Amino acid sequence: MRRALRYVCDRSKLDSRNLAHMPFEARQRLEAYVLEVAEDMRYNQLRYFRPFEHQLRFFATGHCPRRGILAANRIGKTVSTCYETAMHLTGQYPEWWQGSRSSKPINVMMAGEGWQQVALVLQNEMLGTPDVKIRDNIGSGAIPRDCIVFDTMRSDGANCIGVEIAHVSGGRSYLLFANYTQEVRQMQGFKLNLAVFDEQPPDDFFSEIVTRTATTQGQVLCSFTPLKGLNGLVSKFWHREEGYEHIRVAWEDVPELDPWGEPFLLQSTRQQLARDYLPYEREARIKGIPVMGKGAVFPLTAWPTYRSNEYDFRNTLGLQRIIAMDLGLVNDKTVISLMYWDPDNQEAWLHRQIVVQGTEEANPVNYVQHLMRPEVFGTPIVLPPDAGTVGRYTMSSLSLRQFLEQYELNVLPEPIRNPPDSEGRTTNHKSYGINVMRQMLELATLHVNESCTHFLTECQSYFVDERGRFSDPDDCIDSARYALLGCLNGWAEPWDNRSPQQRFRDAKHNLRVQRAQQQRDLPVWKKSWSPDGGVM
Repeated sequence: MRRALRYVCDRSKLDSRNLAHMPFEARQRLEAYVLEVAEDMRYNQLRYFRPFEHQLRFFATGHCPRRGILAANRIGKTVSTCYETAMHLTGQYPEWWQGSRSSKPINVMMAGEGWQQVALVLQNEMLGTPDVKIRDNIGSGAIPRDCIVFDTMRSDGANCIGVEIAHVSGGRSYLLFANYTQEVRQMQGFKLNLAVFDEQPPDDFFSEIVTRTATTQGQVLCSFTPLKGLNGLVSKFWHREEGYEHIRVAWEDVPELDPWGEPFLLQSTRQQLARDYLPYEREARIKGIPVMGKGAVFPLTAWPTYRSNEYDFRNTLGLQRIIAMDLGLVNDKTVISLMYWDPDNQEAWLHRQIVVQGTEEANPVNYVQHLMRPEVFGTPIVLPPDAGTVGRYTMSSLSLRQFLEQYELNVLPEPIRNPPDSEGRTTNHKSYGINVMRQMLELATLHVNESCTHFLTECQSYFVDERGRFSDPDDCIDSARYALLGCLNGWAEPWDNRSPQQRFRDAKHNLRVQRAQQQRDLPVWKKSWSPDGGVM
């Protein structure tokens, strides 16, 4: 009733003073009008919807195929996607609408984390009730009651599975509810014009559903508080990958009163909620900033990055460097890392990473030129243990180690390993290098060039599950880890002031001398022979 009165007063440009001095008959007519509006409001919420400023910003992104709200708790993010969905289903748009429009009936799927969450949140917001058995409440949500075709409703107890919705064009849209626990195969075989996700879906579920929108050039709407960190779908929105657009909404972006002038998120409520949240959750729940929570491997709020021109590595005395490679097969990345190292201060700089993607990583011919550049030629190269496996990364009779040695590259004879412990034992446990990286990043003794964007993205979404398994992808992390382990093992080479050209010539000469010495030390039956019959 309060909203009905506010609506009537706003339309009639009345305030409390006008009401106090209104004649009796006029007051009666006004009260009758308010009652009429209140009755209409109950079953036609869409007509009276008043958005927040941040909701208008979200609606204005309607040109993008993948749209998301990364938002704090209690700011109306689900309301945003639900009311827009109701507009598209019915074809009823307010005068202020600036987003995309559906001129004909559409097929829509709305999904949440489980049937209970779907009923309590999505179904309740769209249909006005979490229990469709209570028929009188159906239609008090975002979809007007007179648009709901009751005899088409499919339900499972309290849950609505699907229902047809009347569109202004004369046709019927179809609304389907689903949850993330359903098998992906159950989602196959139908076309969608719009998919709506409430909270972050599993990657396989999301992939299957968006496939249903491909032939219709459909849209995807997402609303979530990013409690699962910067991974999967959240990462795509956060970094605004092509076709992905989002708005981020924090508590500070939302007023205490809603557009009707009613209490919405009071300051006292905010203060109490902030005390209730776990420390690692607060950035996500209050500001809409992705965090990793308990499973975060690198829970940093600030990353020790630098620009390429901030350090003069060439003229810094005592500096060393090393190259490390993480090797990929088809559909996996090969990553080459160049790291500088200060052994006296135990300080490292991840200066550059080259990421080889697609089918190129299956053939080292496509990336060996990066290792042949004069400015890095001769730098020690550390490889993982399986680099010695014949044919695994070369598609030939050579191992990758043998392949690189053919180019006279300075490949270290031993594969990468952890430094020996106090008793001289060595292991290849991944957690050792990861922990060292984490500690050095936290202490800002491992610096990362801001151009290493793939590395930073992986770190921000890197987590370990309850079984101790690290997440994927981690190709850039592993490449940097190998480089750091090489430094800790003392395998990095001293840096000097020679020119790249001089270093190139000296490195090739030293390698030839080294290999000639190795040939001389071999028994006769193992030596190579030249075409003229002499021993090489």
